[in-house]
Amino acid sequence: MKRLEAVWVKDRVPQKFMWQRRLVVIYRILDYWRDIGEWWHNEPELWFWRVQSNDQGVYELAWDPTKNQWWLYHVYD
Repeated sequence: MKRLEAVWVKDRVPQKFMWQRRLVVIYRILDYWRDIGEWWHNEPELWFWRVQSNDQGVYELAWDPTKNQWWLYHVYD
């Protein structure tokens, strides 16, 4: 996972984010879910969004609500 520099959110849903010094505007949410992690290792619950950008890229973003931190979890080719 790569930490994202900035994420713009509206009603707890990502709208756009900065990645590699480029602003990526989210065109639509393809899927979202929560993962409780391995509780026996004290992993935090993470919220995931699979999104499509305005340039047709597909990304998975992860949010840790305990730290209010966003991560780029996966980039699809």
